[in-house]
Amino acid sequence: MKNIKLLFLLIFMTSLAACGQQKKYVSYTVKKGETIKSIAKDNDIKVRDLLRLNPDVSRKPDANTVIIIPNKKKEEVTTTSTDTYKGKYHTVQSKETLFGIAKKYEVSVDDLKSANNLNGNNVSVGRQLKIPAKKEVEVVEIPTDVVVEDVDVKEIGVDTHIVEKGDTVFNITRRYNISEEDLMAMNPTLNTIGLKLGMFLIVGEKEYVVENLFVDDITSKPMNIVLMLPYKLNSTNDVNTEFEKNSSLLNIVTDFHSGVLIAIDSLKQQGMRINLKVVDTENSTSKISSILNENNFDDVDAVIGPLFLKNAKLVAKKVGSIPVIAPVYSKSQTYTSEGSLVKVAPNKNLTEDKLINYMLDNYSGENIIIAGDSGTKSVAEISRIAARLKSHDSISKVTILKPEKGYIKKDRFIKAIDTISERKKWILFIGEDGVTANDVVNNLGVISKKTATIQLFSFDNGAHFSNVSNNQLARLQFTYPVEEFVDVTNDAVVNFRKKYRKKYYSDPTKYAIKGFDVTYDTLLRLSSFDTFNEGAKAGVSHRVGTKFDYSKKLFGSTENNGVFLIQYQEDLNLKVLD
Repeated sequence: MKNIKLLFLLIFMTSLAACGQQKKYVSYTVKKGETIKSIAKDNDIKVRDLLRLNPDVSRKPDANTVIIIPNKKKEEVTTTSTDTYKGKYHTVQSKETLFGIAKKYEVSVDDLKSANNLNGNNVSVGRQLKIPAKKEVEVVEIPTDVVVEDVDVKEIGVDTHIVEKGDTVFNITRRYNISEEDLMAMNPTLNTIGLKLGMFLIVGEKEYVVENLFVDDITSKPMNIVLMLPYKLNSTNDVNTEFEKNSSLLNIVTDFHSGVLIAIDSLKQQGMRINLKVVDTENSTSKISSILNENNFDDVDAVIGPLFLKNAKLVAKKVGSIPVIAPVYSKSQTYTSEGSLVKVAPNKNLTEDKLINYMLDNYSGENIIIAGDSGTKSVAEISRIAARLKSHDSISKVTILKPEKGYIKKDRFIKAIDTISERKKWILFIGEDGVTANDVVNNLGVISKKTATIQLFSFDNGAHFSNVSNNQLARLQFTYPVEEFVDVTNDAVVNFRKKYRKKYYSDPTKYAIKGFDVTYDTLLRLSSFDTFNEGAKAGVSHRVGTKFDYSKKLFGSTENNGVFLIQYQEDLNLKVLD
C-alpha cells in the first residue's frame, strides 16, 4: 500500500511539472494525407499564420514532416500561497532588479512595490513577490468589416501587429518599444473604438535590419541541411544529464528548432538558397540507424544534430565527410572523436586556460592571492593553479588563503594584501562554497581604493556568487571566463530578440539562441568555402550568444575553442575583454 501511494504521488508531481513547462508552440508530425490547410483547421489557426511559423514547409508536406503548431493545452500556471492573495508570485533570482521583474510581468515598478509593501528599490534574493494584476483594457470581439486581412507589410513599409486575446495597450507598447501616444497617433481608431480582437495595428516604421540580423557576403550556392532532433520521446529515454535539472527535453528541442528557423529565414532574406529537412530521431539509436540506412545523404551539405553527442557520433560514422554539428556540451566530449564530427560547445578546460593565459599575458608585478574554500576538490585545484602560475618566469610568490574555523578573517586579508605596497592586488577565487565566496567579496569590498587597487578573478560566475552584491563585483572589476554570453546592448542581439518575439510572441531561451547561432554560422561557413573544414579555418566569428573559434586537430573532430572573457564595469555593465 505504501508503494502504491508513493507511485500516485510521483505521477501527480510529474503531471504538475509537465503543466508548468507547457509552451505556446509544440512540434507536430504530419500524417499521411494531411495538408497545411487541414492542419490549420484542426488547430484553429489561419493557413498563412501556420506557414509563417513553418516557412520551409510546402502546403502539401510529406508524411512524417515535423512542423510547429500552437499548443492547445497551454495553460497559465499561477503559484498559490497560504495567504488570501490568489495571483501570481515571482521568486527573486540573483542579479534581478525590481525594474526587470516589473518589465517581465508588464506592470509598473510602483504597483509592484505597493503590492509587496516595498519602500526602496532593493529586493533580496529568494524573496517571493506578489505580482499585481495588469491594468488592462478589456479586449472584445471586433466586427469582421474592421479586420484587415493579407496586408503586404513590406510594400507599405511599416511594422504591424494583429491584436490577439490577452493583448493590452500596455503590453503592445512595451513589445514594440513605443509610447502610448505614438501608438494612438499611428492608429486613430483606437481613440474611438478601443482595442479589438483581430484589429490590425501599425506599431512603427519597418526596420529592415531585423530581417537581416548580420550583414554577410552570401553566395547563391544551394545548401541542403538535415536537422536531426528528438521530437517523439520514448518515456524510457526522456531522461537526460546534459541539461539543467527540471528542463523539459521537448521544450529544449522546440526552442532549438525555432532558433534554427530564424537563422534560415535571415539567410534566405540575404539571398541564400536553403533546403531544410527535419528528421525525428526519437532519441533512439535504432531509429537513427534506420534513418541512416533508409535515406541518401549524398547531396547533404551538413547535419545539425542529433542533440546528444553519442547519437551525433553515430551519425558521423555513417555519413563520411559530411559535417555533423553536435550543438550542446557533453561530459564525454573530451574522449569522443570522429572525423566529420563538429563539437560546438568548448571543453571545460578551455575556460581555465582563458583566464590563466590572460593573467600571465597581463602580469606586471601584481601581488597574487588565491582564496578558496576547504573542500577536497578545491584544495587540490588551488595547489595545482598556484603551481601553474608560479611556473611563469616573473611570478615567484603566490599567497594562498583558506578558511579557518569556517571563514577567512578580515585581518588575514589585509595582511596578505599588503596595503603598504603600491602593487596591484589580484585575487583569484577557487571553490564552490557560496558562504566563502560571499566572505571573500565582502572582505575585499571594505578595503579602501586609496590603499589598494584590487581585481577579483574566478573561473566562473556560478551559483557560489549568486548572493554577492553586483556593486561589490563591479568595484572589484570581477573578471571571469564563460562559454556563452549575450550582450543585450549589441544591435544584432537586439534585432534577433525583436525578430524572435515578433514570430513566436515570447523571448528566446538559451536553446533558441543556440539553435540560431549554430545554424547561421554553419551555413555561412559552408556557403563561403568548398568544405566545412576550410570554412572552420577562416577565422573567429561572434553570433548572438556564441563565439566560434574552430581548430582542426591532427586527428579527430573539429572543436570550438570560443570562450569569452567578461569583466564587470563600474556602471554594472559587462565588458567582453576577449
